[in-house]
Amino acid sequence: MARVRVQCPYEGCDGMDEFETDPESEVIAREKGHVEVDRFQKIGKQLLSGTIVKEEHLQCPKDESHRYTVLVEL
Repeated sequence: MARVRVQCPYEGCDGMDEFETDPESEVIAREKGHVEVDRFQKIGKQLLSGTIVKEEHLQCPKDESHRYTVLVEL
């Protein structure tokens, strides 16, 4: 497993949170709030191609009200 750092998607915020995932995986989308996989705006082709994806729900360490979701391609 590898630790991946992701920047908060809220405008003007430079907070970074991290999570553990497979070293070969890639973050393919970030959305503000708690978002389920089928609600992501930017994933169309990845899901249609049968790519295995998982969601990670993160919280910005600089502002606790900044909760966000990243989509990870495995």
